[in-house]
Amino acid sequence: MPRTLLCCAALAALALPCRADEPTKPETLIKLTVRPMAAPKPALRYLLLPELKEMHPGNPIQNYLKCYTEQQQFFFDKETFKRREEYQSMPLKELPAKDLLDYGRSALRQADWAARLDKPDWQVLPRLKTDGIGLLLPDVQQMRVLANALQLRFRAEVALGHFDDAVRTAKTMFALARHLGEHPTLIGDLVGIAIAVVAIRPLEEMLEQPGCPNFYWALTNLPSPLISLEKGMEGERALIRGEFRDLDDGAPMSPGQIKKLMEHIDKVREIAQIEVKPGEPDRSTRAWVAARTKEEGSVKAARGRLVEYGLPEDRVAQFPAEQVILLDEWREFEVRRDDYMKLMSLPEWQVEGIIGDRMKPTKGVYLFEDFVPALHKVRRAQARLEQRVGLLRHVEALRLYAAAHDGKLPDKLSDAGVPLPADPFTGKPFDYKVDGTTAHLRGSPPPGMEKEPAFNVHYAVTIQK
Repeated sequence: MPRTLLCCAALAALALPCRADEPTKPETLIKLTVRPMAAPKPALRYLLLPELKEMHPGNPIQNYLKCYTEQQQFFFDKETFKRREEYQSMPLKELPAKDLLDYGRSALRQADWAARLDKPDWQVLPRLKTDGIGLLLPDVQQMRVLANALQLRFRAEVALGHFDDAVRTAKTMFALARHLGEHPTLIGDLVGIAIAVVAIRPLEEMLEQPGCPNFYWALTNLPSPLISLEKGMEGERALIRGEFRDLDDGAPMSPGQIKKLMEHIDKVREIAQIEVKPGEPDRSTRAWVAARTKEEGSVKAARGRLVEYGLPEDRVAQFPAEQVILLDEWREFEVRRDDYMKLMSLPEWQVEGIIGDRMKPTKGVYLFEDFVPALHKVRRAQARLEQRVGLLRHVEALRLYAAAHDGKLPDKLSDAGVPLPADPFTGKPFDYKVDGTTAHLRGSPPPGMEKEPAFNVHYAVTIQK
């Protein structure tokens, strides 16, 4: 599957399903009825990622793939797959949990083992540099199939009240998600985020079960961000540079070399599925470059920018006009790409403000603009996950408070008695209101997403004494 389509599929997988009747406003409403529960003692008795004492030396990636070696039918048989989908959408109280005891058996126990290995290596770097945007990632897609099977086992363990087993599965799923964050592509990051979201649903269901431990400190001790984008961004830099390795800034290029490069650029655009609609002007690289070389002063200005960029003036003077234009467009691509990448380590609410003010659409202005990765969308997906984890911390803080105050809810979040995270999209406290025995927790959407349910998450938390 081309990377662009896979990226869209990964983003679509992040849509958060509605857990209650469709609300009158565009939001994802999640109704939870929970019981007061104090923190466990010791406080870190329950964690949501494997601890060092559970770990073993080895590469988890190869071991995840071993899950499929002898269990192809379990994962890919049409009927088995359909039944799994039915069970996943079934209300927990209707799930035939006893029939699903030790679901997946050796295949998913292999996943438990893999999640507790300490040196993730996707072994994809050489292909990343040579295959470029045509890189195929079938192993990444298979991780989603594995996560769906683990989710069903997780739900069955929750339904049976086997909390220690359920925590083991939660650790496996969150570790799998984290290992995808080690993949050197943003697609790997997106699939990791999607898998973490898949793990959250049974975790929410577990909070409603009688006797469920309180996971406030377990959630608090998850890494933030849970899925890092660092490796993915580094990989994107290497990947796209590999596509244009024949663009030479060290010596003049021959007409044949330039022709071959422009044909390759057109091929890359085709792979990336950058479409030209009927009636649009010729958007081939040759036509684009020819138009720029004919513009008065265009080549001279491009030579000046290349010298300012750091290339020796005497060398640039020897480059043919087409090479100058192509190099100048590559320079512009790197500038625009880094204008996004430099922001990615900032808090999301700061990113939103900067991008909203400075990043304007420039369709058709730059030759390589279509190759700038959709970093803003990926960063938003990461922040949505962080928002969801932060809201769950609030839910568990309410259970802590209720345990110490005869089942009552705090009047305001500042009374909760434990530190609470800010909404990643605003940098401010989450919206909180109390209506009798029900607390309403809401996350804020980023600008422009006010009518998108996936970006308007609302937890209605009822305390049952």
